[in-house]
Amino acid sequence: MKGVILAAGRGSRLLPVSAGRPKHAVPIAGVPIITRAVRALRAAGVEEVAVVTSPAAEAQLRAATREEGPLTFLRQEEPRGTGHAVLAAREFLAGSPAMLYLGDNLFADTLAPLREALDGADAALGVKRVPDPSAYGVATVQGGLLTRLDEKPRRPASDLAACGVFAFHPHVLDEVARLGPSERGEIEFPQALLRVIAAGGRVRAVPFAGFWSDAGTPADLLTASAHFLKGLNSRVDGTVSGSVLNGSVVVEEGARVANSTLTGPVLIQTGATVRGCTLGPNVSIGPHAWVEGATLSDTLIDEEATVRRPTRPLVRTVIGRHATVTAPSDAGLQVVVGDYSVLRL
Repeated sequence: MKGVILAAGRGSRLLPVSAGRPKHAVPIAGVPIITRAVRALRAAGVEEVAVVTSPAAEAQLRAATREEGPLTFLRQEEPRGTGHAVLAAREFLAGSPAMLYLGDNLFADTLAPLREALDGADAALGVKRVPDPSAYGVATVQGGLLTRLDEKPRRPASDLAACGVFAFHPHVLDEVARLGPSERGEIEFPQALLRVIAAGGRVRAVPFAGFWSDAGTPADLLTASAHFLKGLNSRVDGTVSGSVLNGSVVVEEGARVANSTLTGPVLIQTGATVRGCTLGPNVSIGPHAWVEGATLSDTLIDEEATVRRPTRPLVRTVIGRHATVTAPSDAGLQVVVGDYSVLRL
């Protein structure tokens, strides 16, 4: 079995975090989303993995996965939907059964049951019960088999969301190739599964019970970050002085923590500096960031950002790469906010 990760989308719902890089390269608890996708496929026994990306995103996705072993990068020259992206990998798949992973998804469960579900079926998809299924593709399932799939319906027929991962035999690509544009003007891979069913085929629904997120918004990033931070095992490889560490705290090599209180889970990455702070729980500080005189909880600070003596605690905050958050100067409050940014004062 081979694996294909779709990572060509821009991620407009994740703006401004995704303004300067593909959303799949955004780190969650210190690991880029695309890297977590590669590892999930490999853990399920998929050795050969291709990443379908846009020309603009390829270099950054290669950089984000440079330590993940050999990968094949394929280009989707224009954004024409998931089905169109899968067809870009048809030559790579070369008649092999495949696992398809929509690249902005994050899973706690192993994906191995999808492989097993292909025995005696044409395809399989992952599903999960969610409180508000209308925000997703909604699956109707009978006897473990998919019977219907509706994209973001106003009145969902079930509470099962299609959660962005599929497995299929090679002939399913023939159905993908026959698809025309949907109402959204895209060629959508899930519609091929409905064609398989209409022709008498079998598509199994594989339920996932553990954590799942499609990491579509900044709020989703924080939820996912909190989940993965819980899995940290405490270690201090950097320098800690005059500080109190409670719970699960990781201070990576080259990081410096001074005169601070850290209540885990907290991750301080390589080269970061934390001084005079109260951090936690659920705080991730990116490489070479500088955080001084701040009180933070449920917060993600990306690489080389600066947070210096804000006048109030920061809660459920996402601060992007090279961003600066400081107290007002003598001249008063100053705000420099780029396109698509969110600011609540």
